[in-house]
Amino acid sequence: MGYLMTSSDSDQKAFLFKRPLISVVMPVFNAGRFLEEAAQSILSQSIPDIELIAIDDGSTDQSKTVLDRIRRRDDRVKLISRENRGLVDSLNEGIDLARGEWIARMDQDDISLPHRFQRQLEWLQDSGADICGSWVQPFGRSDRRTMKYPQTDAAIKVGMLFASPFAHPTVMMRTEIARTLKYDKDWEKVEDFDLWVRAQASQCRMANVPEVLLHYRQHERQISTADHDRQNATAQVILNRVAAEFSSQWQIEPGILEQLIGLRGRDVQGVDMDSADQAAETLIEKTSGEAREVVADHLARLYFRAAGVHSRVAARWRNICRKSGHPPSVKIQTALWLAGALKIKVDSPLFNVLKVRYKGF
Repeated sequence: MGYLMTSSDSDQKAFLFKRPLISVVMPVFNAGRFLEEAAQSILSQSIPDIELIAIDDGSTDQSKTVLDRIRRRDDRVKLISRENRGLVDSLNEGIDLARGEWIARMDQDDISLPHRFQRQLEWLQDSGADICGSWVQPFGRSDRRTMKYPQTDAAIKVGMLFASPFAHPTVMMRTEIARTLKYDKDWEKVEDFDLWVRAQASQCRMANVPEVLLHYRQHERQISTADHDRQNATAQVILNRVAAEFSSQWQIEPGILEQLIGLRGRDVQGVDMDSADQAAETLIEKTSGEAREVVADHLARLYFRAAGVHSRVAARWRNICRKSGHPPSVKIQTALWLAGALKIKVDSPLFNVLKVRYKGF
């Protein structure tokens, strides 16, 4: 039973009605073979003052049987089983049921390290943040490079110009914020990114613990190619929203930032590189510290995508680095020169080989 279940019956009843510190929301759909390990990684946290809200979203495998077994072992588990409604509805249902001061996300097939919640709560207290994620370590496939995310509020927010700034299953946030903002079904597949953008607009403070606190399982049943294309297209719409907000905030000519982040999309050839250069220089000028490092890292990735289809990209990058006062790295310059000299198209086999060879792209 739970960590307080060795005491008297009255103590046990008090525990059941006591408001937990953390409510963990874990939507489940056909994940029976991974559930035991995922759930146990939550129930074994060094901070035991939690409830695990498992939403069985119409599973057709043994998921409910596994969850029932886990629930019988530990009274901190709350199980909801119903017809399939999709991830966004499951997340919002879990948020509505949460009794904790904090809501933590957990995916059905990942593994949280035992000290995850302790480290996140310490980081939230020290930083004054409202939302906190962490780095993650992939496993299950050959690429096991640590997925690192920006640490500070400023770096996270400017990073939203390029990508979602959190690993969704690592996030912990204040319950009142989650209830106020909720996930929006109109942004399915990128519902988390949309939530972070709206949280930024609501002046929420954000942070990431610069440590691996979750092992992220990679397997064949994850997002399909068709879903991946839809996800990227919808994310591009969100990026344009963020670009418009930054353009207004920083008084940047409308459309300039959109040209830059257009390098992330399919129509790399259609991007005006002079405008992209102008946007890149402005971002470097407007940022400092970790925020500037995040900007520079993303810019290098975007210019790598441009190098095979636009002329003189290596020279453009060298000029941007010169204006920022930081000499370009030999690694990045070499990758840009090779992509340009060989006219390597985005996502071609050779493009992907270079990405692996020059780690960081």
